[in-house]
Amino acid sequence: MAWDFFAHMRTLELLYHKMQVPVLEQYQLTQIELDVLLFLSHHPQQDTAKDIVEIRRLTKSHVSAAVEGLVQRNYLQRLRRPDNKKLIHLVLLPDAAPAVQDGQAQQRAFFQTLKEGFTPEEVQVLNAMLTRISENAKETYNQL
Repeated sequence: MAWDFFAHMRTLELLYHKMQVPVLEQYQLTQIELDVLLFLSHHPQQDTAKDIVEIRRLTKSHVSAAVEGLVQRNYLQRLRRPDNKKLIHLVLLPDAAPAVQDGQAQQRAFFQTLKEGFTPEEVQVLNAMLTRISENAKETYNQL
């Protein structure tokens, strides 16, 4: 069963990335750059590189390089707040809006594909099960 789980997860990951290819090509972004943009659009209160690394479990150096590229393209701005000048917040700029919107559309299409053939009740049960699996994994991870 464990091996099937990992195979299924990899299949989902490959599909997600393949569905994002048109957005990556249109805006000449890397996958991690698009991931950073979409993360910030979905999590406006978690707006630091550290948040992205911790929540998405991405490599610090990759996030840093992606942020730098996005700043250069005028998609992101680094902002220091007066109350904590050490912490750098990331702000989506208007130039990023088209890429974000297209990336979000592809995310919706991805999740719609996954839900095909399921009743709304089955989707609700699946969401509850996946949430419990994730909570179990986080709890055990934190104990190790």
